[in-house]
Amino acid sequence: MSIAAVFDLDNTLVQGSSLFHFGKEMMRRRFIGPLDVLRYARAEFSYVRNRSEVEGMPAAVAERVLGLVAGHDQNELIGLADEFVDGRLRRHYVPEILDRIVHFTKLGVPTYLATASPQELADSIARSLGMTGALGTVSETVSGVYTGRLEQPIAHGAEKALRVRALLESIDADPEQCWAFSDSVNDLPLLALMGHPVAVNPDKALMQIARQNEWQIITSDGTNDLASIAAMFGFHPYPMN
Repeated sequence: MSIAAVFDLDNTLVQGSSLFHFGKEMMRRRFIGPLDVLRYARAEFSYVRNRSEVEGMPAAVAERVLGLVAGHDQNELIGLADEFVDGRLRRHYVPEILDRIVHFTKLGVPTYLATASPQELADSIARSLGMTGALGTVSETVSGVYTGRLEQPIAHGAEKALRVRALLESIDADPEQCWAFSDSVNDLPLLALMGHPVAVNPDKALMQIARQNEWQIITSDGTNDLASIAAMFGFHPYPMN
């Protein structure tokens, strides 16, 4: 049986939220408005302040994105995602995780992204990094135009683990021989599925579980700074003395 390595995206491969970074690019291209990006920023602030993912937040953000892209052409979003990934996202990658992807690739081990972010963005990142593929949230289209509805459940939590298990079965890979990388306790179903779970800059709950189970833990200094996020919008997130 083959081996595979599966990587979460937000706060694992990418510092902070990929949708927050992509949202800024969509705002710059006038695909969406500034208020929409501020809504992404709320999720980003919450994660950085609390070092934990708010329950239901990925689903809420994904559903909001569905409403924003409804009526848009899918090829337009794919082109925008490709330009964003090639030109602006690289500065937000976590070097330690990039090194792992390169290492697995050199060994001939298939590598995959698994994320609640849109499939189009996940595919662009995977292609850019030479990864084997990606599992993301799939939006429904009719004649190449987004309807604003989901084609399948959001790839988050237990649903992400189910989809990864199906992927591994399709490539005849043994989960006990495979690797998973994530920052969030919400990915515990995925991490528990794999024989080699790795906690990356983990939130408090995942850190405790990883230590109890003697899982590998990767930490870095590349996590987002709350003040730098706030500065993009001209306000300070901390109480002023």
